[in-house]
Amino acid sequence: MQKTNAINEVVLFFSLTLGLSYCVFWGPLALFQIPTISFVSDITGPVWAIILLMMGGFSPSVVAILLTWQREGPSGVKRFVQRAFHFKIGGRWYLVMIALAGLATAGQLLINRLLENTFDPSLFLVQAGSIIPLLVIGPLSEEFGWRGYALDRLQTRWSPTSSSIIIGILWGFWHGPLFAMVGTSQHELKIPFIGFVCGVTALSVLFTWLHNNTSGSIWTAIFFHWIYTYMAQVIASGVTRSPLYNWLEYLPYIVVAVLITAIWKPQPMMHVQPT
Repeated sequence: MQKTNAINEVVLFFSLTLGLSYCVFWGPLALFQIPTISFVSDITGPVWAIILLMMGGFSPSVVAILLTWQREGPSGVKRFVQRAFHFKIGGRWYLVMIALAGLATAGQLLINRLLENTFDPSLFLVQAGSIIPLLVIGPLSEEFGWRGYALDRLQTRWSPTSSSIIIGILWGFWHGPLFAMVGTSQHELKIPFIGFVCGVTALSVLFTWLHNNTSGSIWTAIFFHWIYTYMAQVIASGVTRSPLYNWLEYLPYIVVAVLITAIWKPQPMMHVQPT
């Protein structure tokens, strides 16, 4: 695939995905302060607003699948989706993903402790019932887009680290309307937008490292997104929130991403190229 075509395709993907977020699904809800549904409070809005919230969440994956259909037809979509069922990535990579999320989570708990607050570890068991829904909300709704479609194309021109930073910043800005939308965790917990963007950019570096070491398996991105989302949800529900904690919340992920980059020098993905 020509580099120019790959970059043109990823620019179109980003334009459509962010455009849908800001102009169609989430932006209007934020602008008119229409509540949807909250996972951190008892706020519940009209059904149509909840539907818009959910549709916006699926826009990265839907846009990626539609663009693949437009360019490659049904057979291309089949090949694309099959990459999400590449479960045989090696047992050690499952352990690595759990360890990365666990290490960052331990860092967040340390920050909470240093701020002289407590945390109930039993919350990890209490909230275990949310694991299956969380597979859909986030991992499946986003990862066909960010890692499955955009990352492969960006790496035809830029290094893994540069590609990670590009996706991380745009991934963060895609969430932008949520920070002004009544009921979302970003709004209700008063999470700083700049801190959030830095955090997801660090996560993007980890995603790329995992993606490139597992032959471009979309399942890798889905699984890691699944694990860290669950751990982040539990932590968010159990720590004591303060402005300082909110600014430090993503620091452990940033530290882990820097260490991965410094020690293992992310390598370009040679196994899978966008078709």
